Amino acid sequence: KHTTPPPPRTRINIHTISSHTHTQPIHTQNIYKTNMSRPYRRVASDDSRKLPTSPTSSTSSSPFTSPPKPTKTKAERLSDKLQALGWIIAALLLAYATSLPSTLLTSPLILRPLFHLAIILFCINTILMLYLTVYLPKIVGITTTDDASGVWNVYCPRVIPIMTVCGVGCAFCLVRSTWGVWGFLSPLIWGVEFLGLLFLTHFIPWL
Repeated sequence: KHTTPPPPRTRINIHTISSHTHTQPIHTQNIYKTNMSRPYRRVASDDSRKLPTSPTSSTSSSPFTSPPKPTKTKAERLSDKLQALGWIIAALLLAYATSLPSTLLTSPLILRPLFHLAIILFCINTILMLYLTVYLPKIVGITTTDDASGVWNVYCPRVIPIMTVCGVGCAFCLVRSTWGVWGFLSPLIWGVEFLGLLFLTHFIPWL
């Protein structure tokens, strides 16, 4: 029997194949080395390409300016107005029932020195309140949010303690000066009148 001889084996030069496989053009190697030598950056290397900035960031603002106040719904605003109106009506009715203006002006049972001191303390508190709620936001440009006390403690840290002392002193002098007229009802009457005056600010546009 005649058998077919196997095909001749070809000798493969491994060194030749590896040199052809791993050999790269000179310009390709230079580009690779240049890219590897640069530091890694997550942004584009072109410094002229910058992220757009918001209009508010470019404008100079006060360091005490806080974020804008969150808007309330119509139902919430209406509820606040009705509550304020209820306290104002209650204060007016109580003042009418007790003849508050004429009693404070003509009653001989009122301790006048303490009553005059209470008026002075009340005027001081009113001036300081206008300073915080009108002068600072409208003239100086310091706006506040619900955390207004934090801004006031930085810009004018002595105003709140002064107002607290004056408020406590005013309340004590008012109750003590009118105790001979209304007795133990004096704290209740002055409390309702104070709340009515406080809620009156809801109907002042700039407050």
